[in-house]
Amino acid sequence: MKWGIMVMKSKTSLLNRGILLNDFKRFAWIGAGYLLILLLSVPLKVFMLYSKSEDMIINNTSVYLRIFQFDTNAALLQVMSLIIVPVLTGLLLFRYLQDSQASDMLHTLPVKRETLYQTHVMAGIILLFVPLILTALVTWALAAGLGIEHVNGTDILSWLAVSLLMNLLFFICSVAVGMITGMSTVQGVLSFILLLLPSGLSLLLLNNMSKYIYGLPYGFYYDNVTHLSPLIRLTENSIRSITAVEIVVYLASSIALYFLGRRLYRKRRLETAGDAITFDILRPVFKYGVTFCFMLLVGSYFYSNQGNMGWTYFGYFLGSLLAYFLAEILLNKSLQVFQLRRLKGYGIYCLVIIALLGLLHFDCAGYEKRLPDPVEVRSIYLDYSFYALKEKDNNIRTAVNVRDGVQYKYQPPVPAIFTEKDNIANIYAMHQKIVANRLDGKKAFLTKRTNNDSQQICLAYELENGRHIYRQYEIAAQDYAAYLKPIYESREYKQLHNEILRINIADINLIEVSASGINKNVHIIDPELIAQAVGVLQSDVYERSYEEMTDMRPPWAHINISLKDHRSVDLGWEKSYDNFGKWLIDLGAYNQARLLPDDIAYAIVDKSPDLNKQDMYKLPSQLDLQDLEEKPGILKITDPEKLELCLRNLRNYGNYNRGNMEQSAYSVVFLLKNGATFAGLLFEDDAPAFVKEHFAG
Repeated sequence: MKWGIMVMKSKTSLLNRGILLNDFKRFAWIGAGYLLILLLSVPLKVFMLYSKSEDMIINNTSVYLRIFQFDTNAALLQVMSLIIVPVLTGLLLFRYLQDSQASDMLHTLPVKRETLYQTHVMAGIILLFVPLILTALVTWALAAGLGIEHVNGTDILSWLAVSLLMNLLFFICSVAVGMITGMSTVQGVLSFILLLLPSGLSLLLLNNMSKYIYGLPYGFYYDNVTHLSPLIRLTENSIRSITAVEIVVYLASSIALYFLGRRLYRKRRLETAGDAITFDILRPVFKYGVTFCFMLLVGSYFYSNQGNMGWTYFGYFLGSLLAYFLAEILLNKSLQVFQLRRLKGYGIYCLVIIALLGLLHFDCAGYEKRLPDPVEVRSIYLDYSFYALKEKDNNIRTAVNVRDGVQYKYQPPVPAIFTEKDNIANIYAMHQKIVANRLDGKKAFLTKRTNNDSQQICLAYELENGRHIYRQYEIAAQDYAAYLKPIYESREYKQLHNEILRINIADINLIEVSASGINKNVHIIDPELIAQAVGVLQSDVYERSYEEMTDMRPPWAHINISLKDHRSVDLGWEKSYDNFGKWLIDLGAYNQARLLPDDIAYAIVDKSPDLNKQDMYKLPSQLDLQDLEEKPGILKITDPEKLELCLRNLRNYGNYNRGNMEQSAYSVVFLLKNGATFAGLLFEDDAPAFVKEHFAG
């Protein structure tokens, strides 16, 4: 390799002009190519959107802004270039370190290693930053020239700042990794692994620990740890803007990696070019780190597919064994690694892992049994996930209706945080019962990954001293019905989970009731009728029992409440909403609001065979209707009263997960007079008497 380098006389300067100019000469194509990609993915994309029909897109602010928010759906090429080019630049600028001949030649020059390092780093920063700055200037000039009001200087500056920050971090990370490896391929792979490591390793640890620690709130920590990776965080900027704290962390990480890379460059031996790991002290870290991560990954894969711990342990063994010896082959550049000395090292690793798993399995720290003092509890969050709790304070961007350009305000979810004493006492009592049953629950969890009748329970305690305690469980809902019933039926629970109870009637423009299964609807626009409708719906919600809330009966109709701020509230006209049904009758709109027996030509009922032995039962469809009609023993219904009974007791349109049901059922297919069909199930307990009598005979 030829190096046309002019060396300055000073050996103590921070940068060497000759090497810097040589880097620009050799790698200018990186900056040029990067600039071309950015111009195609930012200003050209803005112009393409502007050139579209005005009634389709020009008034939609969000569509423009998605380009500057690194939305992968709108700017995939841009995001990929922002990730790949900086890593590639770091790899190419220090490529000479991975070639012994080029490394020896360059290091014979009268230039200190610090100067070489600093000069190459500066060259990389300039090659990356100049295209970004030029792209921002071109985009600003284009938006100003075309008069695009939706793209302003603040949006462009924000895009530029995040792009510069992420480019710096990715580039410096690639450079630092290049100091500890003598192979370009390994440098590229390890660079991306290091950028993903904070999130990836945390997720692997949490995923595997949740199998042994009953109650570990994996769902709560999941989103928090995914944000730790700058790669993932960049793609999420369209949802949550990067915060000032994150900017400081990324800048500090870049500075730390810069100085770490410089120190490693000074200590690196030239003869290690071509080695997977250039520092002896890091070789065991690499070997056992790869073994541990791959063990967790393969174990998680087998658990997710097979659902039991036997396969998980096999995955641990297989993953760790393969990774250990592949790492040995890579480090030694030889297949002659199957020796007693190395087998002994793998054996010691296995013993350490077995000891750690034992500590987790037997809960030596007492985590599973730990509960807060009930006197110290200020409030308890209870829901099926931690989503609402985590999202309530997040900076979620405004949603926009793409069809008409009307901007909608995002309504953050209401977290189910209970503060009433009775609810806190009932939730705490249920938690005590879950903990008391932890051995049975843990055994079931370890034996089988999921149960179709299981229900996820997420708890978050806020204590008087400001501390929080989080837990997450998979429970059989029927075993805790006595605890869940008073909670579900409380006014506080219903107010937290039903937006109809928190709505301001004066904000409503329209209430639309759309019947299920047929083209029927009712529009209510009169303010007085709207107030009456909301009132009876609220009374129905308050009167609803726990059993009615969990019985899986499909609603009569869908209710959409349109608000003046362009939001909407959706709920179902449940079959237990008697007050709303009576109000519709008095209004004379009942027949237009729901499917009636008069809309049905006939229904066919058949005994569902071996329903209890199937994890999934597919209900009959219109294609099966002819075969069903010809099947001996089926029941064909045309009587309106009988059709109404079937409609009222029907459960779950579509596919049915049987869960832990121990009763038989009947499948019902309805043929409407308009030619449409739908199907459902009648459980043995609530099937009409005439159905039971027919099949009993």
